[in-house]
Amino acid sequence: MTRGARATKRPAAAPDDGSGSAPIDNILAAVHVLSSRISRAFDARLAARYDVSPPEWRVLLTLAQRPDSSANEITALWAMEKMAVSRAVRRLERMGRIRRQIDGADRRRYALILTPEGRRLYQRILPMANERYREITAVLSRAELATLRRALAKLNRHIPGLDD
Repeated sequence: MTRGARATKRPAAAPDDGSGSAPIDNILAAVHVLSSRISRAFDARLAARYDVSPPEWRVLLTLAQRPDSSANEITALWAMEKMAVSRAVRRLERMGRIRRQIDGADRRRYALILTPEGRRLYQRILPMANERYREITAVLSRAELATLRRALAKLNRHIPGLDD
């Protein structure tokens, strides 16, 4: 090493999954790649069959499970970009799948509500989404799924504390 040069510690190499496409040898890159592949796996079916993007599906899913959520709450729940949620909400509203309603308790807040059309669409998509989830996770045992769920939850609790 030359004088003044700093030694940088490289992360330990991640195990190769045999695909020949290991990301830059770190677990966070692997999580990012996995997230992108999962989005594409859902997007192919959602867009082609139902004219719904993954962000739009997340909005529909949230409103079915947490009625009257706001766009800000959906953004926080899914850790999505505000603009992606905003675009999804505008398009779903334009298509008559959701509507906005001023919150009676906080007039600055808009609750988002599934319309009957939005509810029907959600009910048509849910079986396909659940089947896709099962296809994606089928390679993992119940124990592996539980371990992965705990590890991801732990990371998700930890990361907001690193925001600065």
